[in-house]
Amino acid sequence: MDLYCEADGVFIRVQRIVYHSVILHSDAAARCFIASLEHRPQFAASAVRTLHMGVAVRSNNAAKILNLCKGITDLTLRVVCHHILTKNPVIEPLEALPLTSLSVDLSVIFHDQRSYLPNLQIVHHITHLHLTNAWACWEGIPIGLPRLTQLTHLSVPWNTSRSDINLLHEIMKSTNLKVVVLWRSEYEKHDALVECLRRGGLKDCRIVCFCSAQYLYYYSIHGGFWGYAENLVKWREEVEGMSVGSPLQCSTLLNKMYQPIRLRVPSTWGCLL
Repeated sequence: MDLYCEADGVFIRVQRIVYHSVILHSDAAARCFIASLEHRPQFAASAVRTLHMGVAVRSNNAAKILNLCKGITDLTLRVVCHHILTKNPVIEPLEALPLTSLSVDLSVIFHDQRSYLPNLQIVHHITHLHLTNAWACWEGIPIGLPRLTQLTHLSVPWNTSRSDINLLHEIMKSTNLKVVVLWRSEYEKHDALVECLRRGGLKDCRIVCFCSAQYLYYYSIHGGFWGYAENLVKWREEVEGMSVGSPLQCSTLLNKMYQPIRLRVPSTWGCLL
């Protein structure tokens, strides 16, 4: 009996490790995930903390998962929602989550480019926000980023010809950001982006530029792209003697000298479906 109880306890602990971080690439995986948890909602609410749902997951199943896993703090949401004339099923369970980190395609929540993030209650609680929409910082499309003053980490796509440099100035001044990640297209040169920021008067070591083609790599390394960006900012401040607001010094050289160890997907991502 003692051995049985001990084995049962080990099984429960292993399950919590496996379900702590979950990646759902397909709707079939999402349905299996729901089936494994719907008969034990308390476990689902307490065990799942990090969740990634890809574009293939249907919105109704995404809503079911968010309703089950009420304790999620780190969410990546890429599902496709087509609910122009009906209520979006994802919104209500999304607003109820205790999120601190959100990576999202705004089309999951909004149906057009008239997206205004401060209208969402959930975004006022998060500290880490990653947006995948190319137009998130385009001139003439205000989505309210400067009003999200609680953010400490912001990540957005950036295009030197379309993105609004004045908006980025406003964001940097009105928020408490420690790290800003700008994702450039693989067709846009890193040095060209850095030079564009310098010409626009953005000489701030909190800004880190990554290539969008390498997103999955940065996502998979230990600490993810947030951790890598944080380390870059810290390295710039300590090794180069830089501080917030001081000029960027040879960003290309920094990237050459600070290369991450190429790791496989860390073991903390317990459930990959």
